[in-house]
Amino acid sequence: MAAWSFKRALKAAAIAVLAVVFSLVVLLGLLVWWGSAGVFSSEDFDPEKWRAPTTDAMDGTCYRGGMAEDVRGRLLVPGTSREEVERVLGRPDFKGPSEYRYVLGMCSGLGIDYNDLHVFFDDAGGVTHSSIIQH
Repeated sequence: MAAWSFKRALKAAAIAVLAVVFSLVVLLGLLVWWGSAGVFSSEDFDPEKWRAPTTDAMDGTCYRGGMAEDVRGRLLVPGTSREEVERVLGRPDFKGPSEYRYVLGMCSGLGIDYNDLHVFFDDAGGVTHSSIIQH
């Protein structure tokens, strides 16, 4: 095996540095995108799509996730009643005394965790806030 010349070694080092810098820029871009709602802000709310029955084929996908931020921003304003939430979003997948949960699907991209839209209510039955939580 022939020894590397200084010029060849310098070129290989420069390529390696560029590959690392490129990878870091792509990773940073993905983190910024994900942190700014990413997949959860890719679609407008569509009541028919939101209420569509889930099939086995959809189970491993992010079937409602793209609409979650639109729902949170436009439909779940503080004070919205439980009745209005159910009228618009349908029956929740989980219903507790102060919280509704709607399954969004597997939105992490890894296919191992589900994301839910949690809607929280005050004692009078009005929305206080909502969150997207991975389980």
